[in-house]
Amino acid sequence: MSDKNERVTVKQVNLDEKLALKDFQSTIALALLKFTRNLEDEHVERRLASALLFLTHLSSEITKGFANGDEQIASGLLTDAIIECRRAYPDQNTKHSSIVH
Repeated sequence: MSDKNERVTVKQVNLDEKLALKDFQSTIALALLKFTRNLEDEHVERRLASALLFLTHLSSEITKGFANGDEQIASGLLTDAIIECRRAYPDQNTKHSSIVH
């Protein structure tokens, strides 16, 4: 009985993680749309480039914070992020782990 409860809990955690990630992604996408709406193409491109640079900087700082300067840990975090991304955007051609990180 304990094993069955554990499997149900893991499935619920997986579902909660997927829903939280999709909610986060939707929030970011909506913010980008709001940030670039009603602008001419030239200004949209500038704003999107600026947003991309900010997100890149933010991801770098988060990774550095978790890794405490250890490149091996940072590499592992990047690998975990790629796995989570593939999980969020499933593709029949992409194999991914069912392990929650």
